[in-house]
Amino acid sequence: MANLDFLFNPKSVALIGASADTKKYGGWTAKNMVDHGYTGDLYFVTRSKNEYIFGVKTYPTILDIPDPVELALVAVPIPYCCETIEQCGKKGVKAAIIVTTGFGEAGEEGQEIERQVVAMARKYNVRLMGPNCMGHYSADMKLTTSIIELEPGPISLVLQSGNLAIDLNNESKKRNLGYSKWATIGNQKDLRFHEFVEHIRDDEATKVLMLYMEGLRIESAEDGRNFMEKAKSTVVKKPVCALKIGHSQAGARAAASHTGSLAANDAVFDAALKQCGVIRIRESQDFLNVAEAFANCPLPKGNRIAIMTDGGGHGVMATDASEQAQLEVPVLSDTTRAELATVLPSYCPMKNPVDLAGPERDLWGFDHVTRMLLEDPDIDGLVIVGLLGGYADLSEEFAELEMAVSRSMVERIKKSGKPVTMHSIYRNANPDCLKIFRENGIPVYQSVESAVMAMGKLYQYSRIKQRLAEAKNAPQIEVPESGAATARKVIEKVRANDRTVVLEHEARDLLAAYGFNQPLYRMAPSADDAVAAWREIGEPVAMKIVSPQIIHKSDAGGVKLNLDSQDDIETAFGEIMAAARAYDNGAELTGVLVMPMAPAGLECIIGGICDDTFGPTVMFGLGGIFVEVLKDVSFRVAPINGTEAREMIEEIKGYPILEGTRGQAGGDIEALADTLQRLSVLMATQPDIAEIDLNPVFVHEKGISFVDARIILHQQAQDNEL
Repeated sequence: MANLDFLFNPKSVALIGASADTKKYGGWTAKNMVDHGYTGDLYFVTRSKNEYIFGVKTYPTILDIPDPVELALVAVPIPYCCETIEQCGKKGVKAAIIVTTGFGEAGEEGQEIERQVVAMARKYNVRLMGPNCMGHYSADMKLTTSIIELEPGPISLVLQSGNLAIDLNNESKKRNLGYSKWATIGNQKDLRFHEFVEHIRDDEATKVLMLYMEGLRIESAEDGRNFMEKAKSTVVKKPVCALKIGHSQAGARAAASHTGSLAANDAVFDAALKQCGVIRIRESQDFLNVAEAFANCPLPKGNRIAIMTDGGGHGVMATDASEQAQLEVPVLSDTTRAELATVLPSYCPMKNPVDLAGPERDLWGFDHVTRMLLEDPDIDGLVIVGLLGGYADLSEEFAELEMAVSRSMVERIKKSGKPVTMHSIYRNANPDCLKIFRENGIPVYQSVESAVMAMGKLYQYSRIKQRLAEAKNAPQIEVPESGAATARKVIEKVRANDRTVVLEHEARDLLAAYGFNQPLYRMAPSADDAVAAWREIGEPVAMKIVSPQIIHKSDAGGVKLNLDSQDDIETAFGEIMAAARAYDNGAELTGVLVMPMAPAGLECIIGGICDDTFGPTVMFGLGGIFVEVLKDVSFRVAPINGTEAREMIEEIKGYPILEGTRGQAGGDIEALADTLQRLSVLMATQPDIAEIDLNPVFVHEKGISFVDARIILHQQAQDNEL
């Protein structure tokens, strides 16, 4: 278990590089540390002659401090960092935060100094945060090691960007949002995301954990999987949301150059976040919108929302946004519509969205309708959109009335226990009536879409918690030890022949060991063997060249179809061999693979890759144009359970085709899910496998058949098994 008490609850802290000049980083930070009122023992280390800085006694080095020091904040020029860390180690410091820049993110010279600093820290068992970071904050200890002035609150934030930290804090203050734990982790040369996630998991003061991620610093795929494991265990207790940037190729390069992070395939990263229940945020402007909702609102029991508006346009906008947020805007019950008719004019349509249509004649309509909608058992949440907050501009009487109505609405909302999000075009002006809502935990947003999106994220998290609970009973594929041992022998044979390409008959032997359902197949080194195989199969066959050097068989003329006589077989064998020699005169021709013709079906692709960040990963998609042009594929980190396999299949855009459309029969979804699970177990338990490609896979009404199976091994044998 990651215990970061030495960071967030240290008994003593030393700032190395303190200054009395607040124009310097060491001075700015020193004053901020004093102003926050840290409850432990604080020491300043400086080369200046000042005996005290901001009332704190100074020392020439950390070794001169007479008392133990648990945490050091290092704010010295980069040439002095290694020596400073050595002194910290000799002092018995448990952790050091390095805010100095110019390390691995700045080029080769910085990388070399970074390596020296890390090696020195490891020598003395000093944990490092950073370098190239902007410090941290702990509300419990009133401790900050940053230049940023922070307020306590229910949000915890872990991020890599100092500039974004400043930006988010400025906006947080406008919203009266505060933090329990806050950390900028920079280059992640030691302490990494998963350790912060695990520590904050058990922080009762944190209602939501927000992450800004440019990438995970990895030394092996275990680091990525550690993040998934810790994130999933945290999501069970509280929502975890991530703004992951670098999803474009150019963005990934920029992220790597900024922090030295190795950007992963974004599709795989996205799948990993989804698997462990982390809510991904796509737009930076949504980051605090989501945090504000989770910090204040209860979770909805379902996705059925009511919309209340004082103008039709805003109501339509909210309804449109609801679909994207996976929220339902249901028809109101007869009882609720009858109640609405008692307070709304007859010309108002008694439907959802509820349009108050000129509420200035009686602002109490907002209050009455709020009560009626929240008391409806078929409504899980309420989104209020429009002009509330601006009626005070009409007159002093309206100003007083709007305040009274707002107070009453707040009490009804609290009593209901249901989530409510609001939009007001006056939000940025922050009039007094909107302050009432915000001070009572009802978020108010500038855009209609943000108010609906926030409600959607609340529902998304409630579904995530339900899914993770159900996953404990999800079906799992178990492969007997004998099957795994058989597969290992196949791989050892390939290695013994100094190959990384697994020939197709070997690939099918390997798949058979893991229980993949496939038709009879035979390896035929000669034409006579091919004829014997055809007779054994007893139906029209396909023949394919088998050669370590020929991967794309069709390109080499190495495939013959619909062969159903001895003459067909013998002729085809000769033609395949001749074409293969013409394609690659030096290729080793092992023979042909003989197998039955696959019946027609819906074309799909199933594959496995070894991702740099998360390790073995599986992929699924429809074949043909869907994968080649539309990139309609889904990923999961292996191994997966039955529920995750179904989710992979159902989330592709072409899923309705698999279900069956326009009179066409649907495909065997269960057989697909079984194959995906088996492939994931194979990838996870045979670390030598770098890539698997089953393409095309034909899905039938009953069962599936994969026409081609390609497996590639890593260049070097892999010892670790995930």
